[in-house]
Amino acid sequence: MEAAYPVRYTQWALRPNSGGAGEHRGGLGAIYEIELLEASAEAFVFAERARFAPKGVLGGEDGAMNRISYQQNGNFVQPPLGSKVVGVPLVRGQRIRLESPGGGGRGDKALRKPAAAARDRRLGYVT
Repeated sequence: MEAAYPVRYTQWALRPNSGGAGEHRGGLGAIYEIELLEASAEAFVFAERARFAPKGVLGGEDGAMNRISYQQNGNFVQPPLGSKVVGVPLVRGQRIRLESPGGGGRGDKALRKPAAAARDRRLGYVT
């Protein structure tokens, strides 16, 4: 996108705590924060999973829901519909932040191997 549009990714990372807990933890979502480099533009985003989380199975916990926010008046705000927004006015330096959903976990989290849980913490997958 940086090659095709006047934007810069200021963050592109795994989303901590987004995978549902379980014997097998759900996959992590991602965080994308995008800064506008042009004088002005309008942003639009269409996504899913802002109202209903990805479900865990066989006792696993749900994954995190999708989250979208954008800068207005110095603060990050979220759109009323959660994951669908059109016509967001942005000026140079303002950012839009997309946090994609995580996957639901599988199985009882009490059965997760201690070494796997320690690895999750060490790698920053969970805090």
